[in-house]
Amino acid sequence: MGHRDCEKGKAVAKEHVHGVFESIADGYDAANDRISLGMHRLWKRALCDAALKPCTSTKRAGLVLDVCCGTGDITAMLADKNPDVLVCGLDFSAHMLDVARERTKDLPNVMLVEGNAMQLPFDDDVFDSAVISFGLRNTPDYDQVVSEMVRVTRPGGVVACLDASVPESAVIQPFYQFYYKNVMTLFGGGISHRKEYDWLYESTQEFLRKDELVRLFEDCGLISACVRPFMFGAAALHTGVKPLFSVPLASAVADAVKNTARAQDDAVDARVSRCDVAL
Repeated sequence: MGHRDCEKGKAVAKEHVHGVFESIADGYDAANDRISLGMHRLWKRALCDAALKPCTSTKRAGLVLDVCCGTGDITAMLADKNPDVLVCGLDFSAHMLDVARERTKDLPNVMLVEGNAMQLPFDDDVFDSAVISFGLRNTPDYDQVVSEMVRVTRPGGVVACLDASVPESAVIQPFYQFYYKNVMTLFGGGISHRKEYDWLYESTQEFLRKDELVRLFEDCGLISACVRPFMFGAAALHTGVKPLFSVPLASAVADAVKNTARAQDDAVDARVSRCDVAL
């Protein structure tokens, strides 16, 4: 596939995803409660705890970015948990953002932006944390989205992703497949939106496995990348830390330390040699 065809494919995928979320915005939160039996709220609290951790170590007001914020449930949760943190929610669905504005209208530390997760409209090293919840698997380019989240996060900050996943256990998988392929699509979309939730099931099957997403985090420059599974592995929280130094700078520092140590060793050898001559 050529570059032009690839870009055309991404544009078509983006339009399809946009249409799906525009159509299910009003009932999205209630559907999530039904699908996860309310468990998604606990998982999202864990995501918020990870995102807010870097903000406690700064003397200034913290900044957190919620990518693909949708109806703003994570945005509101972050803002409510720490009123000293400014939370920016970004989504490409105007309808989703309308729901988010209504939800966060009484939270003064919330800002909502319509934008593209693959081209974040922010400068480098701005946010203390960048999070994405049940959104990454619905983007056309996982690598680009994570790279953008890393770019706008300050060194030492956290990048986190909470998303659906496929359980590894051979015992759990048959139950998982039956529930997500049949019950979940009906619980989530009912009759009127079952087609949209069929597609969400398919996107989960095509999404990266847990270890693959860990490697993607590492390939995008994050350190201490790890995963925390939920509900037998049907969902997972991935986190990583943006290093304080870039890889080239860290390598340069390491080389300088090695050169200094080598010079000190040479100086010691020279002094020993002079002593031997004197004796």
